[in-house]
Amino acid sequence: MMTESSTQPNLTDPDEAVRNRILERAQAINTKLLARLQTVADDLDAGGHLAALGGLDGIEREVEQMRSFLLLLR
Repeated sequence: MMTESSTQPNLTDPDEAVRNRILERAQAINTKLLARLQTVADDLDAGGHLAALGGLDGIEREVEQMRSFLLLLR
C-alpha cells in the first residue's frame, strides 16, 4: 500500500485546492513580471529609454491582478 507524501497538497480539500490554484496563478504572473522587468532593465542598459517605457506600459494592471489574487488568501 502506498502512502501519500506529506508534501503533496490535500486534493480532497476544496479550500486547499483553491488556495493552491490562487498561488499558482500569482506565481505565473510574478514570473511574467520578472521577465518583463529584466527586459526593461536590458533596454535601459542599452540606452533605450523609449523601449523601457514601452516595456512598462500596462504593468500596473498585472501587478494589481497579482495583488488581488494574493489578497484572496488573507
